[in-house]
Amino acid sequence: MTIVVKLGSGLDGDAVLDDIAALAREGTRVVLVHGGGAEADRLSGQLGRTVEHLRSADGTSARRTDAAALDALTMALLGRVKPALLSGLRRRGVTAAGLSGADGGTLTAVRKTALRVHDADGRARIVRDDLSGRVDRVDPRLLRTLLAAGVLPVLSPPAAAEDGTLLNVDADRAAAAVATALDATALVLLTRAPGVLGDPDRPDSLLADLETGPSADLPPTVRGRMRHKLRAAADALAGGVGLVAVAPGHGPAPVRAALDSRTGTRLRLPALTHRSPA
Repeated sequence: MTIVVKLGSGLDGDAVLDDIAALAREGTRVVLVHGGGAEADRLSGQLGRTVEHLRSADGTSARRTDAAALDALTMALLGRVKPALLSGLRRRGVTAAGLSGADGGTLTAVRKTALRVHDADGRARIVRDDLSGRVDRVDPRLLRTLLAAGVLPVLSPPAAAEDGTLLNVDADRAAAAVATALDATALVLLTRAPGVLGDPDRPDSLLADLETGPSADLPPTVRGRMRHKLRAAADALAGGVGLVAVAPGHGPAPVRAALDSRTGTRLRLPALTHRSPA
């Protein structure tokens, strides 16, 4: 069984790494995908750089990735977050290898050349210098080679465009693309929230089961980063991944708890949505 786990930014990874190590010892093939926005923001501050976020029409926001921001993001992910995860896995007896999406052409992205964003006062404008992109293609050969050798891949942005330009990509949607390319059994998106909430101000309003997909209307209370996660879930489900969950990355055995539907939200396609061939 192959599973893809996305570790959200700002989570304490100890419980997650303990669980991943146990799964690996039991023979499950795991690909760990991570972000690191909080560490990138921290590094930007240390470098005296201002972090800017861009807001889209639907209210979601993303970091503005100009050349300086991409530099800080790459240093944070590959120089701070990833080494800490690799060290933690090694202490738990797991052989792991750190990769960016640009390594081996694993993630190829298409740059977003013109972003329509909205300022705080609601005015729209176009941003053309952003170095972010959308994952267009996954080459799973390097990941498959590592998994076959008993090595756990730890993958993160950046990806690369066809011309080699590094691009920031959404880690949740990258994880979904990887899960699809590997014909993974499951995708688990770990977050600080209990899962998808019916009311973001009430932790007890967890939606244990939720439809998501191109034809599904998201609850109006779902906003911010959670909208990105539900889009990623829809991508993975449409690509044939059988189980997709958004679940808390804390507590005992958080990955297995999500796989067993004991925590978090299990996502499904609307009844009339057909999956793409694997």
